Amino acid sequence: MSDRLTAIAAGSRLPNTAWIRASSVYIAFAGLVLLDLIVTPGFRNPAVIRSLLFESAPLILIALGQSLAIGTRGIDLSVGSVMALSSAVIGITIGMGQGTSIALGIGAGLSCGIVNGLLIAVLRIDPLISSLSLLVAARGLAQALLGGARVDLPFNGPISWLGGATVSVVPVTAVIALVAAFLFAFVVKRTTLGHYAIFAGASRTAAFLAGQPVRATLAFVYGLSGLLAGVAGLFATARLGAADPNYIGVQFELDAIAAAVIGGTPLSGGRISTVGTIFGVLLLEVLDASFIMNNISSTYAQMLKAAFIVGALYMQRAGA
Repeated sequence: MSDRLTAIAAGSRLPNTAWIRASSVYIAFAGLVLLDLIVTPGFRNPAVIRSLLFESAPLILIALGQSLAIGTRGIDLSVGSVMALSSAVIGITIGMGQGTSIALGIGAGLSCGIVNGLLIAVLRIDPLISSLSLLVAARGLAQALLGGARVDLPFNGPISWLGGATVSVVPVTAVIALVAAFLFAFVVKRTTLGHYAIFAGASRTAAFLAGQPVRATLAFVYGLSGLLAGVAGLFATARLGAADPNYIGVQFELDAIAAAVIGGTPLSGGRISTVGTIFGVLLLEVLDASFIMNNISSTYAQMLKAAFIVGALYMQRAGA
């Protein structure tokens, strides 16, 4: 009888524990925001919220693309460098008109994504290797295009507007990123192509045997990741007011991977969490802001951030 009662009690606790672990990113975000509201001077200032959203917008875009790549049991390490290349292309073509330079910058990101997708889908190169190669090549090309220098952009026109425009305290770039996230979620959850991507991540062999266009799906996934990185490069360039291949996109790929996995997209593939990815980005941005606003040394801040990410990843994995 006691064994039976113990089993029933254990069974009744499991759902709650699983829910807490699966919702760890939301709980951690809410807890960190609450802590900052209490102990961090100035955190309630609307300017802080606006700044956090400006910083989050490009990372949300590349984290979405990253989550799709991870969902297919792959990875895209090139996104930060693709952002830099997009910025460099905008910098060297700004004299052709801002509309043209914006289109070419985003197009550069899409081109990188297509190349990466073809390497993976057609030549069957491992995503880790192909994206790592593109990480080096895209950053190097970006620096070569601008001679390693920073190019300041005009203080008027659509790029400047994009870098500072807000709706109340919400930046226009954040609004665009959220609209992109909504469309992304629709593609993943409601379209055949999204189902193909998830199925390919769950079992590549089964997807092949089922006659699904796995190669075309992979090409689409990495092409979309490159496109989102190109737009993210535009956002970062607009916010900075300059094209800077040495600064833009540095280590963004690491934060994008962390945000996607913390948000509930497992590295084993087969599942994608759009909302969780967004909150993963917001969590990392608030964490960075917390360290800065509390005057924590960057050296210790990076170690604390790493420990926080490991703990969050453990909670997410345990709830999978």
